Amino acid sequence: MGEKQKRYVEAYSRISTSISSGHYFEAITIEESIISDRLASFLEATDSLKSDDIHRQGFASLVTLWKLATKNPGSIWENCDSLIAQVDSWRKERNKYVHGLVKFPNQKANVPTTEDFINGAKKTANDGAKLAKEVSEWRKRQAQVKRKHNMALKGTSAGSPAAAP
Repeated sequence: MGEKQKRYVEAYSRISTSISSGHYFEAITIEESIISDRLASFLEATDSLKSDDIHRQGFASLVTLWKLATKNPGSIWENCDSLIAQVDSWRKERNKYVHGLVKFPNQKANVPTTEDFINGAKKTANDGAKLAKEVSEWRKRQAQVKRKHNMALKGTSAGSPAAAP
C-alpha cells in the first residue's frame, strides 16, 4: 500500500472516530480535504490548468472548475450535475459550521442555540462523509473513462478499422 493510500485510510478512519466522538469540525475539515484532493486530481487529468495552479485553488473555485470541466462541449466525463450541486451546497454548510462556532450574525434573533449549532455541525459532518466517498468513487470512474478514451484514440490513430474513412 502506497503512502497516499495509507493517508486516505487514516483520513476515513479519523472521520469515523471524529463523528462518533463528537468532533464534528475535525471530520468536516478532513472531508473537505478529501473532496478537494479528488477534484484537484480530476482537474489535473483534464489538463484544465497547470498542476501548481490547481493546487492553489480554494474549495469554491475547485467546485466551479469541476462544473466547467464536465460541461465542456465534447466532454467525455460522466454527468455529475447532482453530485456537483450536493457538494456545492455542502461547501456552504461547511463554511457556516467551520467558521461559525464563535462568529455571530449581526441579527441576534438569527443566532441558533449552541445545541442546534452542534447538531447542524453533526449533520454536516455525516453528509460530508457520504459526499467524500461519492466524490472519490466518481473520480475513480473518471480515471477509467479517461483510460478507455485514450485506448480508443490509440486504436483509431494506429490505423485500425475505426480510423478508416
